[in-house]
Amino acid sequence: MPRFCEQRPTYELAEDSSIRQQLASDVSAVVLSHDGYADLWPTFFELLFRFWPDLPYPLHLVSNHQTFSDSRVIPVRVGDDRSWSQTLARALDAIPSRYVLLLLEDYFLTGPVDTAHIARLHATMVELGAVYLRLAPAPKPDSPCPGFSHIGFIAKGAPYRSSLQVAFWKRSALLGLLRQDETAWDFELKGSRRSDQITDPFLSVYDGYALPYRHTVRRGRWIPGAIRQFAMLGIAFNSTSRPTESEIYARWEDSWARRFLGKTWRFVMRRKL
Repeated sequence: MPRFCEQRPTYELAEDSSIRQQLASDVSAVVLSHDGYADLWPTFFELLFRFWPDLPYPLHLVSNHQTFSDSRVIPVRVGDDRSWSQTLARALDAIPSRYVLLLLEDYFLTGPVDTAHIARLHATMVELGAVYLRLAPAPKPDSPCPGFSHIGFIAKGAPYRSSLQVAFWKRSALLGLLRQDETAWDFELKGSRRSDQITDPFLSVYDGYALPYRHTVRRGRWIPGAIRQFAMLGIAFNSTSRPTESEIYARWEDSWARRFLGKTWRFVMRRKL
């Protein structure tokens, strides 16, 4: 059993609303993007403000030079395009909060957000001294944390231990895992192995997306299933500025065979890293 779960915790921190409010003042929501994805911003923010109108954290948009014209969005312009890791590191250097809620611009909200639940999750993360709390069970945690039925421990060596699904991060830990010139995919593989050297806990929710969202773009193209899902919410995607993935390719990406090959490839890569 992980050392930080050996004693059954008290619930004072996670249940005290005044303490949760105090903790919220040390969190920034960070939307990591770049100018090449500016066409996604109007829909991303429309859905974010529709489904999370009481977002309690300052909201930052990372870009190169462009900005999104809305007073609720704080621009973080990092200049000319550079590697994914350099872009994120430069943005994090400009954000003073101790924790960040990291979002990607192609993760569109699909339903209302329970702000109190999100705040309790973050408070629990702080109580357990964790540096990472993934808000989607993708993948699920490896072992339970007694006294906290809704979250679990991500083991060292686990695939995607530092996944880029929506998550709370301790900002200093995230900065420490970044390496110059790495892509997002590099970070999820190599950064996960670097995270094994961190003694503080990595956590994930067990079931359900604490923040309901859908991935909408793959390899620069709209995902057909996302287009159909968001059509039911009255959202139409602009296919003139961004092409749509073929149905055949989308079916392959979502197939059992593709998932099996992906798991095999990740196993081989883990042995190499």
